[in-house]
Amino acid sequence: MKMKMPVTKNKNILSYRKFKYMRKIIFSVLAIILMASCSGNSEKIKQLQYENDSLTAVTTQTKEEFDQLLSTLNIIEDGFDKIKEQENYLVIQSQSSDINLSAQQRLKDDIDFINQTLIKNKEELEKLKKLYNQSNLKSQQMKNKIDKLTEDLDQKTARINMLQEELAKKDVEISKLNSALKEYTGMVSQLNVENQQQRTTIKTQDKELNRGWYVFGTKSELKEQGIISGGGLFNKKKLLETGFNKDYFTPVDVRNFKELPLEAPKAKVLTNMPEGSYALIKGDNKNLTLVITDYKAFWSLSKYLVIEVDL
Repeated sequence: MKMKMPVTKNKNILSYRKFKYMRKIIFSVLAIILMASCSGNSEKIKQLQYENDSLTAVTTQTKEEFDQLLSTLNIIEDGFDKIKEQENYLVIQSQSSDINLSAQQRLKDDIDFINQTLIKNKEELEKLKKLYNQSNLKSQQMKNKIDKLTEDLDQKTARINMLQEELAKKDVEISKLNSALKEYTGMVSQLNVENQQQRTTIKTQDKELNRGWYVFGTKSELKEQGIISGGGLFNKKKLLETGFNKDYFTPVDVRNFKELPLEAPKAKVLTNMPEGSYALIKGDNKNLTLVITDYKAFWSLSKYLVIEVDL
């Protein structure tokens, strides 16, 4: 019994040693496997990190491109909004038959403003198309939006060209009207001059037609001025023959000449004035006054009135 104990112990020791050896081998294999596994994961992590960085870069670039497209789009739409503010006014004014000079100038200024805005919008739209074509962002909605903006720009350009043509026609009409007005103004001015001349002529003629001349004085005074002649015992008194002094007469407007104080107690009307058209009235001072009662009849036979007074 005592002889078998060492054999059993040796077997256990051998088994233990074999187990330790096998364990070392297994640990070594596991370590190798683990190291190989870790080495593979590291490569995968690096690959994933690279792909993530690439996706981040693409996302950043896409966002920048989208921001550029959106900014340009906002500029274009803002330009269209400014055009709309002026568009209705232009249409209404271009269709109006009465455009004064200030409204016409405003129309031209507004059209110039819209033209400049259209030019800017066209440049921005070309920029938008170029950005879209070069970008990684391929959106059907964005493409449709660009196509719609291009169509709107073409329509507005055609409309402004049409308004410019209509305004040019208005310019021609206004030019013709201004020429006609200038000609009419000249005619009116000439007519005013002629009318003024006619009024002056009529006034002068009227004044001449209604002008009378009177004189009163003693016989000797009237003879001295050549107004009367003769009147002796065998000579008939003659009145207003050629050569009498016309400056001795006083001119009057027969329409306003109603009375003539004679400053003498006796008087005689020598010219042929119709009876009943006048009267010689004696005043408180005993002097006579000629009173004309019907001036048309009074001056119907003669425009000269000669009265001889006796002081």
